[in-house]
Amino acid sequence: MGIIVENVSKSYGGKKVLDNVSFEAKDGEFVTFLGPTGEGKTTLLRIIAGIESPDSGKVYFDDRDVTRVAVQKRNIAMVYQWFVNYPSMTVFENIASPLRALGSKIGKDELQERVMATARLLKIDELVDHYPSEISGGQQQRLAIARALVKNADFIFFDEPLTNLDYKLQEELRVEIKRIFKKKSKGCVLFATPQPFEALTLSDSVGFMHRGRLLQYGDVNEVYHRPNSVNVGSYFSHPGMNIFEAPVERLEGKTLLKASDELVFDVSHLAGILDADRYILGIRAHFLSTGSADGATIPFAATIELDEVVGSNTELHLDHQGLALVALLDTIGDFEPGMEITAYLNPQKLFIFDADTKKLITRTGSH
Repeated sequence: MGIIVENVSKSYGGKKVLDNVSFEAKDGEFVTFLGPTGEGKTTLLRIIAGIESPDSGKVYFDDRDVTRVAVQKRNIAMVYQWFVNYPSMTVFENIASPLRALGSKIGKDELQERVMATARLLKIDELVDHYPSEISGGQQQRLAIARALVKNADFIFFDEPLTNLDYKLQEELRVEIKRIFKKKSKGCVLFATPQPFEALTLSDSVGFMHRGRLLQYGDVNEVYHRPNSVNVGSYFSHPGMNIFEAPVERLEGKTLLKASDELVFDVSHLAGILDADRYILGIRAHFLSTGSADGATIPFAATIELDEVVGSNTELHLDHQGLALVALLDTIGDFEPGMEITAYLNPQKLFIFDADTKKLITRTGSH
């Protein structure tokens, strides 16, 4: 039970926005659709919710075909990127509005109880007498989420709900959203975002969207640790995965991947499946460092192009013989642009992609 989408396609003005998308979201799952802006995530949510109709394909809720069922007749709720609250209503009345739309089906006492319980859950119960203009942006988005939750909808859709909030508010609401939906056993949550970190921290399953196609869909850990292509691997990483080419050299019975004179990787144990002349390599930023933990890492000379402090971490943007690399350090160091350093790379953490198809072939070790 849950949501099943089968072969859904959609075009606008001759341009295909969704191309044969299929997936299943089971009861209790939190599913994130990840990808840059303009890849079809919003359109997919709107079609599943019933706001738009597909050109072809089917949508099922709990094994019932709802493809042509009006949105008003689907037990869904939606939270948008922009705050969709009624400015002339108090916080209480905004939360109550979906219940009042049900008319006499909800009694006065039940309405009061459900509104206040939802307000407490979102930590805005002390603001129920305020108007949206009198509360902060983060509180307004909490209000929008409360309006969605109060309906007790089986299926809840989030369309980039944190994008327009500052970093701290995004962090707070990520925690709240995860807490609220962690124990959801009936129905499921579909969440669209361009932010890999949100997909990593919130999701049970993740789907990567690219040019209207669902390139990969599955358990979040499986997709993260085994991205099926360069597109998925390079984007679904925080910060982005380092991607670079490496020609193959076969010397004295060894198979080597040579990204530079210093970055040479012995992949002889994979020689049986590496029969091309070149490959694309990928490595996550946290497997590059400025200090060697053991003799397994490979040292290489690099110039610091930029250092960015992110929380308690530092992102070092490096240049190595024209090769741009990013290292993620779990410290705040004394770095300056132009500084020459020795960096280290763990060769057991490489992803190897086909240079032509961009598909994942294998990994060099455990990840």
